[in-house]
Amino acid sequence: MDLIQAFENVLVNPREMAVLWLGQAGFLIKDCKGKKAVIDPYLTDSVERLSGYKRLMMPIVSPDALDVDIYLCTHAHDDHLDVDAAPEIMKNPETILIGPSSVTSICRSLGIVTERMVEVEMGQACQIGDYIVTAVYADHGDLEPCAVGFVVENGGVTLYFTGDTAYRPEQMAAAFKMHPDVVILPINGEFGNLNAEEAALVARDCGAKAAIPSHFWTLAVHRGDPFEFGEKMKELAPECRANYLCQGEFAIFHANLEGKRGELA
Repeated sequence: MDLIQAFENVLVNPREMAVLWLGQAGFLIKDCKGKKAVIDPYLTDSVERLSGYKRLMMPIVSPDALDVDIYLCTHAHDDHLDVDAAPEIMKNPETILIGPSSVTSICRSLGIVTERMVEVEMGQACQIGDYIVTAVYADHGDLEPCAVGFVVENGGVTLYFTGDTAYRPEQMAAAFKMHPDVVILPINGEFGNLNAEEAALVARDCGAKAAIPSHFWTLAVHRGDPFEFGEKMKELAPECRANYLCQGEFAIFHANLEGKRGELA
């Protein structure tokens, strides 16, 4: 049984969300109805083809294996908007892509029609099925001024995907006030991204119960040290668990009775 089929068979109860790491900054999410969203999947060698950086960790699934309802993309860098994978992921005519203008512009050039894309700016929210997606602040500097993060809500569980960003607590306050149960953050500290200490500070500031580190080890140029992140979490955010995932591993998070915070399954 392949990875995606195995994930399809995972039972997700009401008020739960399953989160699977695809590697790099890519994650696959499933709700209790089996509806799926994918965030920033990098599943080919397009970065090497376009920029010369060889990937060190091989893709765990092929793009055509993904059959998702929502395709979220935070910004237009090749390791987040995989131009070789995007047309394959969008082959399902029901899939909706959500991203900032830099993403939708490139996707139109790939033949993805405007009617199947939702272009968002910071502060804008949209709902597709039971998923409520809000674009939130991200600072990727002049590298990608259109970059956003996403807060995804479904079934009482709130996931904050920071995207590629520097540590800007004042500007991130709106996302923090959405009280995420789970936060997914880069820890590589390169190209303006959060380093291990800054990622731990975001986990503390947003009040999440679980923090999933990402954006490390796929490309040598990105660096990243998950052990250091874990140590900084103990020091700076002791009430939030560093939730490590292997590529292809998933965790299930569920809402408590009040629906204000998630609990680890």
